[in-house]
Amino acid sequence: MASLAIPTQEMVKEVSGLLSEPDDLSRQRLDSLDLFNKLPLEKSPLYTKYVDMISGLKLDSIQLALPSRDMSVPGEVKHLMGDHDEQTLALQVDSQIVRTQVHGGLEKEGIIFTDLQSALTKFPDLVKSHFSKAVRPDDDKFAALNNTFYTTGIFLYVPKGLSIKVPFRNIVLVKSHGIGAFSHNIIVADENSKVTFLQEAYSKLDPAKQGPTLYSEVTEVFLQEGAEVNFASVQNFESDIHAFVNRRSLGQKDSRVNWTIGHIGGGITRSRMDSVLDGPGSTAEDVEIVFGAEAQRFDIVTDLSHVAPHTTGHVRARGVLRDSSRSVFKGMIRIGKGAKNSNSYLAEHAMILSKKARADAIPGLEIETNEVRATHSASVSQIDEEQVFYMMARGLTQSEAQKLIILGFLHPAVQRIPSRTVRAGIQYLIEEKWVGRRSQIPPRADMLPEFEEEPEKAAVSADLFERHYKYR
Repeated sequence: MASLAIPTQEMVKEVSGLLSEPDDLSRQRLDSLDLFNKLPLEKSPLYTKYVDMISGLKLDSIQLALPSRDMSVPGEVKHLMGDHDEQTLALQVDSQIVRTQVHGGLEKEGIIFTDLQSALTKFPDLVKSHFSKAVRPDDDKFAALNNTFYTTGIFLYVPKGLSIKVPFRNIVLVKSHGIGAFSHNIIVADENSKVTFLQEAYSKLDPAKQGPTLYSEVTEVFLQEGAEVNFASVQNFESDIHAFVNRRSLGQKDSRVNWTIGHIGGGITRSRMDSVLDGPGSTAEDVEIVFGAEAQRFDIVTDLSHVAPHTTGHVRARGVLRDSSRSVFKGMIRIGKGAKNSNSYLAEHAMILSKKARADAIPGLEIETNEVRATHSASVSQIDEEQVFYMMARGLTQSEAQKLIILGFLHPAVQRIPSRTVRAGIQYLIEEKWVGRRSQIPPRADMLPEFEEEPEKAAVSADLFERHYKYR
């Protein structure tokens, strides 16, 4: 397989043939390839200044990862899988889904939870009616690349009126150097349904090998009238892995989507999140955290698009940067002509822990109608030395005091993740990273530190979120 630096039609045809796809899907791939070759690294003139954040991605030595016949579960993640009867999950290793398991009885309720290729075979009309309808190939260069070479992904459909208490888990493990792994996920929540989707992305590369690896993901979320989707994702890749992710939700009348995203690992991370409020009374909440160290780069885009009236959207992003790491938070509130009486809020705040670290915050507003409420805030600050001094006076070292402050800074976001074990796992990974140990995969649940819980209302309160840390 040739390098991704110059993708060819022959590569596309090889992928399509390997997956035994119909002609219409093959043509879509070829059209997306044409878009990839035409589109620039950054389409928006607002952000071309910051294109250097992703220009370090070199595709020359990256080859497309194709599905293999190895469907075994790697030992590195067996402890995360749990018992078959207790979890509903899908395990992705590099470029393929190797295991899906569904909690007993859910399939009888009409739920569909399977890999994308199986869904295309069994439910072609349902899948095709949603495929690339939210995240379009022409959105940007990397959405086009994903639509050209995706080889796997998750398809989840929740029937009308069904509320699922058991989270649907998606564990991603990248094991191979020098590959490009592409996945495309689709979540469809029918009328008045409720579901939680929890994604954990880790890596375990061969330390004897070197070279960049690309993880590309597209996730589309469709919410029908009155539906609710809670989507949480934690990414802790090694520094040789570059993560390029595009996610978008389309929310109809009185629907609600809650995003909680944790960016911890990776060399270059580029995340684009867009919540489209397409129906009256729809709501979107997006909370994102970044913890950067060494030379990591984080390019984070969070948009709210209000199309219908009486819609509500909140974005709250928090970043902690140390060493020579860098982040750029780009956020935009768009309120269209038909979105009267909408309420939207965007907050981007970063904490700098070293002189070489850098954080940029670029919030924006595009308002095309009156009778709306739209506000944004942004800040970049250093750690509060008064708090450090106070804690050191009570016996803590400077490092311990700083660690507790950043954990408190990120706590309101981590608290929202809908799994006690994953919350504790994130805290563990942050603490390990703080002392210079780059643990990639959390240990067993019984080996994790206790995560101090807060009352649910306090955890999601906007007021608490904004008052949690004193900005200068």
